[in-house]
Amino acid sequence: MPKFNAHLGFQFNEVPFLQRIEAAAAAGFRAVEFPSPYEFDASLLADHLTQHNLPLIQFAAPAGVTKGIAALHGQEEAFRSGLLQAARYAKALACSDVHIMSGVTTQEDAALIYGRNLEYAVKFLEDQGLRPLIEVICVQEMPDYYMSDFSKAQQVLETFPSVGLILDLYHAQRLTGDAADVLARFYDRTVHVQIADCPGRHEPGTGNMDFAALFADLERRGYQGWIGCEYRPTGSTVAGLDWIKQFSA
Repeated sequence: MPKFNAHLGFQFNEVPFLQRIEAAAAAGFRAVEFPSPYEFDASLLADHLTQHNLPLIQFAAPAGVTKGIAALHGQEEAFRSGLLQAARYAKALACSDVHIMSGVTTQEDAALIYGRNLEYAVKFLEDQGLRPLIEVICVQEMPDYYMSDFSKAQQVLETFPSVGLILDLYHAQRLTGDAADVLARFYDRTVHVQIADCPGRHEPGTGNMDFAALFADLERRGYQGWIGCEYRPTGSTVAGLDWIKQFSA
């Protein structure tokens, strides 16, 4: 049976951020994720998560306005400083998975910069007992995002055995037209799955993706992780959660 976690960057936006933790628990979610915790004191967030018994699945290292800085020229010092901050939050929030976002860039040396920064990040996070993650994000949603191609992800995964993949099936569908094929090819390195229907990036059942088949494939392969609901609710978050019932029986 799939385990769905709330994504507090997309869901429960009807209320201020800290109240989203309580709202997610009240709606029946048993885990959450959100990309950027840095607006709040780590101990305050930890208290809220503990109060509602919600583990944090993953979050990102500081990303700035460019949706990451790992591939940006001239941001190496800021990138390393951000890793220190991410490690502090990871330990305070009892979350071992840290997403290294590449960033939006058209710089010619992006591949070189990204490779160097990622090599540093992998060693740093490993030394901290943390796991670095990457995610392929489609250019339709985020134009000029560097890590927007599964061939780039494959190269990273081959180079760094400890790096895990966040597999967002919506981005996979937008980029390739066949999320099931991407799942089959990258399952062995997938540590977290995210979903949204395509087109539209709304709740499952609002588009054309066959989630029954995708979830069955995950179950057949023995997936034990969480599935993050990284979609834009068509209305209020709670009103749009009926789709979960058909996959939780």
